Amino acid sequence: MPPEIAGIGDAVRRVPRDLMASLLVIAAFLTFTVMAVLIRVAAEHLAIIVIVFIRQIMTMLLMTPFFWLNRHQIRHPAGIKMHALRGVTAVGAMLCGLTAIVYVPLADVTAIQMTEVLFITALAALLLKETVGWRRWLATAIGFSGVLVMLQPFSGGVEPFMLVALLGGVFGAFAVISLRLGSMHDSTVTVLFYQGLVVVALSAPLAFWFWTPPSIEALRIVFLMSVVMAIGQWLFTTALRMGQASALAPLNYLRLLMMAVVGYWVYGEVPSIATALGALLIVGSATYTIHRNAQLRKAVIADAEQAMKG
Repeated sequence: MPPEIAGIGDAVRRVPRDLMASLLVIAAFLTFTVMAVLIRVAAEHLAIIVIVFIRQIMTMLLMTPFFWLNRHQIRHPAGIKMHALRGVTAVGAMLCGLTAIVYVPLADVTAIQMTEVLFITALAALLLKETVGWRRWLATAIGFSGVLVMLQPFSGGVEPFMLVALLGGVFGAFAVISLRLGSMHDSTVTVLFYQGLVVVALSAPLAFWFWTPPSIEALRIVFLMSVVMAIGQWLFTTALRMGQASALAPLNYLRLLMMAVVGYWVYGEVPSIATALGALLIVGSATYTIHRNAQLRKAVIADAEQAMKG
């Protein structure tokens, strides 16, 4: 190995893990921002459901080597019902999320999508019977008050596509809950394989209904979306494994800022005062919830290790 490359590798290894994780999260947020722009470009050529269908096919093809390496586990799934449920909720989350990105200002849709963390907190208490303390319930209430500030339901009408974005957060929360249940039985690759199959099966009829022959340019954009999404998910997952969630949670504000800057620079979107205030309440409460969840998980792990020693 050339000494210059070896020197770079040594320098990277000397970077503190939390700092490296933060840099990976920032890189992931950059890729998600790029993907939001690509979604709007792709929507100029294809219907949203067609984008979902083609993107899922391409993602499955890109992951084929991983599916092949894990083919024995895939052939013998244990939580097939949970995989099916996750696939259904994933279709809802994708449709709502992509539609909202096309029709809602980027800063607004980013803030609304953060409500997924709040819905997960509520659903974990109701469906998984997890204990949720008063701090997290208070943070959840503050987050939903931010939703009301952004939607302004008492000012003469609600923007329909904002409700679509909020519904995407609900679908996303159910997808995470079903993943928690399904991951108790099968590997991540198995979960992704069956989720992909369900997404393809459910989106195919609607995609056929709205189908128009895609141009080479449209296919190129959707393929680029698939690659960018895969890179972003890899960066984000690696960051979460490397760093502490409580240390990474405040970077959600940076994600909101990135989307706001791109929305203003590329599309001339200027957030209103109500949008800014509501977004801060939502992102702030979601950030605290992530931070609190990380603290509680760390405490549970510490108690388990202490019990093993004692």
